[in-house]
Amino acid sequence: MLSEFKDFDPQYYLVFGVILTLSLAAPGFLYALRRKTLARGDASRKLISSEIFSLFASVYAFFLGFAIVTLWGAYGSAKSLVSAEAGAVMVAYRLSVPLPGSEGFRQALTAYSKAVVEDEWPAMDHDQSMSVRASDRLGDIWEAFYAMKPTGADNQSYYAGLGQALADLNRQRVARSQTLSGNLYPPVWIILGFGLLGVFVGLLLTNPEQTRPQVALEIIVAFLMFSCVYFILDIATPFSGVLNVSAAPFTEVHAGMLTLQGAPR
Repeated sequence: MLSEFKDFDPQYYLVFGVILTLSLAAPGFLYALRRKTLARGDASRKLISSEIFSLFASVYAFFLGFAIVTLWGAYGSAKSLVSAEAGAVMVAYRLSVPLPGSEGFRQALTAYSKAVVEDEWPAMDHDQSMSVRASDRLGDIWEAFYAMKPTGADNQSYYAGLGQALADLNRQRVARSQTLSGNLYPPVWIILGFGLLGVFVGLLLTNPEQTRPQVALEIIVAFLMFSCVYFILDIATPFSGVLNVSAAPFTEVHAGMLTLQGAPR
């Protein structure tokens, strides 16, 4: 448990500091809103039933859970796709070694992995888009593959395996592009937004007196709601935000190819 907190990203201190500040300010905001919107005679009684509010909160909790599970699954899938794609690059590199005239092919693989790290990851982070340069380098890989003319049964076997590795690489890249954004059914975002508003309306109306226990409850509920919504927004785009899929597999593969070439890393 303690080791996990040692790896806690410092950005989260800022994020949860802001969330805590907003949560502490929520009771004051609700108090001011009550004074402006509720009649004095309403200050001593509930304007909506707590049972109704509990039912609403349960339904909203279901959609929060649905969004988190869906997006976390997409995040895990994106992470697996990156590892599989980087692995396919290294497999293709090693399979090409015995083939005559494959030096250009390996150079194209090295250039592709470099473009993915240097261009594609920043593009996925800032624009949720794939890199044109990385796409061009992938085209160079296929051209170098077509240019090879293997002879002999052994070379033909390596060449066929190499083609399969490239097909896997291509499939993983296309699948990765589909996880950049849009991993949650769009109407769910509307439900989440109105649900968050509904939670605070419920807090506003279930206890207009705003007793001390009510203030504590409002702080806890606000912190939980803001945290859940932030988490959903953060993992909605797996390659951007504080929690994101890193380019570490491609970085390692690129360094490994340079080592095999005897080039400085």
